[in-house]
Amino acid sequence: MQLAYHYIRLNTQMAAGKEGVRIETTLQELTETLCCSTRNVKLILKQMAELGWIDWSPGRGRGNRSLLTFRVGADEIVLQLARRHVMKGNVEEALKQLGGREVRPAVKERFFDWLMNHFGYQVVESEEKQVDTLRMPFYRPIPALDPAFVVRRTESHMVKQIFDTLVRYDAAADTFRPQLAHHWESDAEWKRWTFYLRKGVQFHHGRELTAHDVKRTLERVRDPRVNSPFRWMVADIVNIEVAKNTLLHIELAKPNRLFLHYLASDRLSIVPTELCSEQGERFARYPVGSGPFRLVRNDNTQLVLEAFPAYYQGRAHLDRVEVWVIPDLLARGVQEGVDGYRLAYLPFSRRGEQPSQWKDLEHIETGAKYITFNLNKPGPQQDSRFRKALQLLLDRRKMIADLGGNRLCPAHSFFPAVSGAIEAGESCRKQADPGRLLAEAGYRGETLKLYTYEGSSNEEDACWVQKECQRAGIAIEVTALPIEQLKRRERALEAEMLLAGEVLDEDLQFGIVEMYQTESSFFRYHLSDALREQLDRGIADALREGNRANRLAMLQGLEEVFKREHALLFLYHSRQSSAYDPALKGVALNSLGWVDYKDIWF
Repeated sequence: MQLAYHYIRLNTQMAAGKEGVRIETTLQELTETLCCSTRNVKLILKQMAELGWIDWSPGRGRGNRSLLTFRVGADEIVLQLARRHVMKGNVEEALKQLGGREVRPAVKERFFDWLMNHFGYQVVESEEKQVDTLRMPFYRPIPALDPAFVVRRTESHMVKQIFDTLVRYDAAADTFRPQLAHHWESDAEWKRWTFYLRKGVQFHHGRELTAHDVKRTLERVRDPRVNSPFRWMVADIVNIEVAKNTLLHIELAKPNRLFLHYLASDRLSIVPTELCSEQGERFARYPVGSGPFRLVRNDNTQLVLEAFPAYYQGRAHLDRVEVWVIPDLLARGVQEGVDGYRLAYLPFSRRGEQPSQWKDLEHIETGAKYITFNLNKPGPQQDSRFRKALQLLLDRRKMIADLGGNRLCPAHSFFPAVSGAIEAGESCRKQADPGRLLAEAGYRGETLKLYTYEGSSNEEDACWVQKECQRAGIAIEVTALPIEQLKRRERALEAEMLLAGEVLDEDLQFGIVEMYQTESSFFRYHLSDALREQLDRGIADALREGNRANRLAMLQGLEEVFKREHALLFLYHSRQSSAYDPALKGVALNSLGWVDYKDIWF
């Protein structure tokens, strides 16, 4: 490897990176260029000549200059080095190799074209066996995989592969399926629940999962010292009784018809709590669950899952899943639709296949991009007329046309059908004058801070909003932060406005409640106390409602609480899409825009 670096230095400095260049030089000049001894230079030249990189004709006698011919350009050596790093599984080092200012853009393009052929379905020969591998690029590491703290959709998807829950929600049938519990029942008041667990379920480290693990998992999330943002899910539990290793009873303080929905959430995945205690924060990066795949690697370069042979519902068809971290994906635009949460384009093609042969999956996300207004901080955003003026100033259709990508249609709600109905009536509705509203609100050019979390689509959105507001005389200062920082209450409350996105769980009832109740929710941070209390009362009323259709309507209608006050500015709905090789079977996009690996096969 060091030899290649020496060659790149010589070729770049003495031949401008070109091949076929012959120069006259001396050993003294070469020692100065390579910063090493004459003896080492001779050894280096001999090795380069043996590899066919150079021709070396040493000068005869004192004062005679030698001839050095570069047979390979520096570009080719850079590519060889980068490819060698990749084959060792170190994409990060390969990207560093390509990051030098002397590396031409065309070389980077050649490397990425080569790299893309290593993604998709691969049959890897390993120790005299074939390993069916699905390999994908992603633009960032995935370090936070503790179910009790998962707030991003990509992490949520990986948690579903590594862990299991007591029950599973089947969205297509709108019912619950057995998971770790093979049977369950509740009393007539929906307060006392009984779960019967499967026997012989194993965690990935070999220990059997029992009812005690279920109890300790729920108690861990409920523990205020753990500070899980999902503590609200278990806050009404007053007692958990383990009758035996496969039987437990859970008693609630009040009726909750959505309790099964909570238990089906990946946030309440069952964990071996002794490992959580022993490993601390390390458990989030290297978690141990009981799901169809076990984690074998998770660093800044790769996340690797392997099928868990002892999985109680049958071994996955796929042997291995590799997610390679390639930060340059965003800068190069290789992955259309990569945003702050997920990879929308999954390159499942086999080598040599053309995209025209792939199958497409696409649907509209239930959820929306939005801007919150901080009603807990003094400023122009406290006046509803100012907030309404911004609602009128920002032309969502223009935003979608200007920015493109996966932005699909204007949003006036978290629910696309509601947005569509409102949008259809917008042209007939007489609109107020935003300039007049700003004047009535007393806006005098104060600068408002608009925060968002890092990710190309978020930053594009925020900058677009900033420019549109500037045209109307409204000063906006944009700041993009790591989402881990922005999820902290004190950080979110610094901003007058916050741009974010929400994608609701495929279990829609649960998804709505989760969105409104999770303590680290952005708009929950920014709502006033009065609006937050009104929202909580509405949720409590919905949870008591016995009729499912009525309950869902009540939950969907909760957004009117802050829409009436213009406390939330909806921007647009996005499309989720994927393209994949038709040889890949069992493909279906989940609500997170990913594919569940257990069910796919070639």
